[in-house]
Amino acid sequence: MSNLSSEYIFIVGLPRTGTKLMMNVLNGAQGHSAKITPENFFLGRAFLPGVRRKMSAFGDLTIDTNVERFVAAMYSGKFHGDYWDRLADGRMEIDPKQMVEAILETDRTHRAIYEVILTIHCQNGETLLGDKTGPHLYHVPTLLEWFPEAKVVHTFRDPRAILVSEHKKRLEQLQRRANKSLRNGEWVKAYLLRGIRPIVSLLIVFYITFAWLRAARLHYRYKRLYPSNYRLSKFEDLVSDPEKAVQDLCLFLGLEFDQEMLHPPKVDSSYERDASSGFDTRTLTRWRQSIQPWMKVWLSFWGGRYLKKFNYVS
Repeated sequence: MSNLSSEYIFIVGLPRTGTKLMMNVLNGAQGHSAKITPENFFLGRAFLPGVRRKMSAFGDLTIDTNVERFVAAMYSGKFHGDYWDRLADGRMEIDPKQMVEAILETDRTHRAIYEVILTIHCQNGETLLGDKTGPHLYHVPTLLEWFPEAKVVHTFRDPRAILVSEHKKRLEQLQRRANKSLRNGEWVKAYLLRGIRPIVSLLIVFYITFAWLRAARLHYRYKRLYPSNYRLSKFEDLVSDPEKAVQDLCLFLGLEFDQEMLHPPKVDSSYERDASSGFDTRTLTRWRQSIQPWMKVWLSFWGGRYLKKFNYVS
């Protein structure tokens, strides 16, 4: 296992901005021997506590038995995130005993335990690059306090594209739940789920609008505070001219450019699944066909100044 604690890369950003795409790009570095840790929400999300906050329930972790209890919770499915799902179902191929031993060897601070979570899955000569947890956008100061030499890549995208994608995804999830309730004979539940669609729709619009505005403001703050450690990566730049964008990114991160980085798998689209690789340029304009006029007006009213700053005015 390679422990490059001075070179960690943290991918942060809002949903639907290309955090997974960025992870796949970086996983193509160094002949596919690089690894990015999947989402773990260790530091928390926008409105929900992370694993770090929940650790207090296990008491003083300088006591070995409390560490064992904490690790047991890791494997129980109680924590939210792809990392914990993979840990619990065995896809991470990390034995609980191995996890306990790794934590016991540290000073058991939050930082040390987080570093174990980052590094323990890198085996067979793989190089750890870092972590992809979008909501860690709100915890960049903590990340750079813990790892002062780390680099942060903030994925960013036109809020109208984010809104259309997230709106479509969430309403389809709601519809599937309603259909499942109908199949189970739960008529009242299905009726209620269908009835709250307008409310859910409005909540999605409100959330994406104000989350994007907050992300825009955080960009300017982080750019000022961490000029050498922080970089904004616009989804549109990456997809429209991937070779230039990836080469520039490698220069910032201190990575050697690899042609394999230009062939990430096309996955996790709110529109369709695609087993091929590369960059889907359709994602740059597809949202225009689905956005509702009132959504455009709403976003222009609240975010017009930032839309112009980021050149999202067309």
